[in-house]
Amino acid sequence: MLSAIKELGQIIIEREKRELLDVLVEDPNSNGSYTKVITIVFTVNDKKVEFTGVELEQYDAYKRMKYLYKSGAANSSDFSPTAKLSGKPEGTFDRKILGWFKILDNKKAELSQSEREFLTSVRDLLEKNSTIIKNKILKIREETPKKEGILITIKFIQDSKALYVGDILVFKRLLIFMVNEKDNKLMQKNKVCSICGEIKETVMGKIDTYAFYTLDKPGFITGGFDEQRAWRNFPVCPECKFSLEEGKKFLEGNLTFKFCGIKYNLIPKFIIGTKTVSEDVMDIFTNTSKLASLKQKNLERITNDEEDILDVLKDANDVLTLNFLFIQKVQAAQRILLVIEDVFPSRLRRIFNAKYAVDVLFNQNFTFGTIRNFFAKSDSNKRNYDLDKYFLDIIDRIFKDRPISKTFIVSFIMKKVRAEFINDGYFYPTVKDGLQVMAFLEDLNLIKVGVDTMEQKIFDHMFDKYGQMFRSPLKRGLFLLGSLTEFLLRKQYKERNAKPFLKNLKSLKMTERDFKGLLPRVQNKLEEYDSFDKGKRQLASEAANYLLLAGDNWALSVDELNFYFAAGMNLADEVAKVIYPDNMPE
Repeated sequence: MLSAIKELGQIIIEREKRELLDVLVEDPNSNGSYTKVITIVFTVNDKKVEFTGVELEQYDAYKRMKYLYKSGAANSSDFSPTAKLSGKPEGTFDRKILGWFKILDNKKAELSQSEREFLTSVRDLLEKNSTIIKNKILKIREETPKKEGILITIKFIQDSKALYVGDILVFKRLLIFMVNEKDNKLMQKNKVCSICGEIKETVMGKIDTYAFYTLDKPGFITGGFDEQRAWRNFPVCPECKFSLEEGKKFLEGNLTFKFCGIKYNLIPKFIIGTKTVSEDVMDIFTNTSKLASLKQKNLERITNDEEDILDVLKDANDVLTLNFLFIQKVQAAQRILLVIEDVFPSRLRRIFNAKYAVDVLFNQNFTFGTIRNFFAKSDSNKRNYDLDKYFLDIIDRIFKDRPISKTFIVSFIMKKVRAEFINDGYFYPTVKDGLQVMAFLEDLNLIKVGVDTMEQKIFDHMFDKYGQMFRSPLKRGLFLLGSLTEFLLRKQYKERNAKPFLKNLKSLKMTERDFKGLLPRVQNKLEEYDSFDKGKRQLASEAANYLLLAGDNWALSVDELNFYFAAGMNLADEVAKVIYPDNMPE
């Protein structure tokens, strides 16, 4: 996975002729929330520096290299005197802005006499005017809406021209020096890089491009808990680190999407190099403007993300694979929720074709969001989503063409169906969603559906629309019994404005014995309402015939039995078209 990210970064560096500083400097407004910039202003005349004041300006994306922002550890300074305002404003100033000037105490930092004098002057003025600066920062923060993030940096006015830290060479040199010093803390000579697999003159062992592990806890350290040997965890050469940084930055800025609410990076892997990949496909992964254009197009979406570009990628040739990296940020570390590797475009096409089939069958747009409806919360009253693990496992199986337990799927579908049924909620739409999920997985051959040979009956055409889902007497019998029950409930509601027969359905937890006793009760009730007409008699006859063919000791779980029954209730109008071709009687 990391090699694919590194390869992507390398391609972008070569295409755009990026330099080291371009890769290292971050966009502080990458998430769109940092819209304001506080500048601590100094004037420079004949090498004399004077403090002028504190100003507020709008964030400008074109000044990214001028701001020269690169984040550091939360409890220390960043890699330049530019920082995001967080927590207590005065604390950010002391720790991040003024604290950066501790570089002057580092004997390894190579500074000329004039550079040292210049930085010392700035530091002394910051300390001298710290109260004024902090009060002004605090005032701006209080007057700015909390949802708007604020960046703090230093600006110099020289010869009527505004210069930011990124316009001054010494700040740029020191940023690179500080990054290298951090990386070289655990450095080894002539070792194998874990990414490119080559023996390199130097490898670094404390790379935090992806914080999958930390050396702050002994359990992450190999070599007898000796930190000096911890480089063995993740040795990376400078060249790969450079490319990895750029790859990560491009992914987070351009190839980050949401899969039904869960963030993921879409990472390409070019199987036999980039020469076999068309220019159009390469642009999708490396051209920012092309990506932005695609995200605005009216594409088929399968993940509920309005910027989903999988519809375009499904038509690519199998000269590349797609990797889905689901990451959850936990404080400073990153937790991998799931990695789906090596998904071919042809597999995407197969998934989309199954989606199209379900769309046509149910006259409704099917997406993975329909599956998510059943795998979000174990209890609708819970605040947080606690079924992500199950949902992601299903997604993994769909993309990797691995079988899924039908019993497992139906149990979650029925849990939601029952809840809607009991609470008089969205029962019918929920059952329909469940049918779509089953039809989608059945089309992909991911669930095993029992198929029996049966004689021709009047409902065959209707059942055939749903593929193999109803290819057994038991499922058909339960389905038709559900439709017959639905007709009774509608009649009761029309006559009495209530559905007293619902209590006989036992909150959709009926067993084999319950179902066998249900049919005669439904028939009797229909007779009482003088509603057991020719069509319903035919329906009851067909249901009885199928249930008799099913025999005893039904093999389906209680959840599955009730699911097919509920499906019949939901699709009763389809059944009506068969038994009442000239319109259903009142």
